[in-house]
Amino acid sequence: MRIEDFRKSIILAAKHNFPEASILLAEKRGISLEARVKISEKIFVEVYYNSLTGKKSFALIKDNQRILGYDNYKYWHIHPRNNVTSHVPCQEPSIEKVFEEIKEIILSI
Repeated sequence: MRIEDFRKSIILAAKHNFPEASILLAEKRGISLEARVKISEKIFVEVYYNSLTGKKSFALIKDNQRILGYDNYKYWHIHPRNNVTSHVPCQEPSIEKVFEEIKEIILSI
């Protein structure tokens, strides 16, 4: 996936699920993208993408602690809400699916 396409997908999913959130984007050397979607003072989503390696990661952070995570380090897996230190294999989620899941969690906390 091109970095431009990933950037657009992050912005669309963030605005769709969190219209009031601020989105900070940082592109490095034209190959990696870091995004922070600030939902509230203590809650944000951290996103990373490297277009050369294909590495992607998504983390929901609350009070400086990971609440949920998805990444493809070695293989696609989720760090589930009830046990964020575990690695549960999964299929690659769409960006929209990740943001929808994050929204459900935020509504429940």
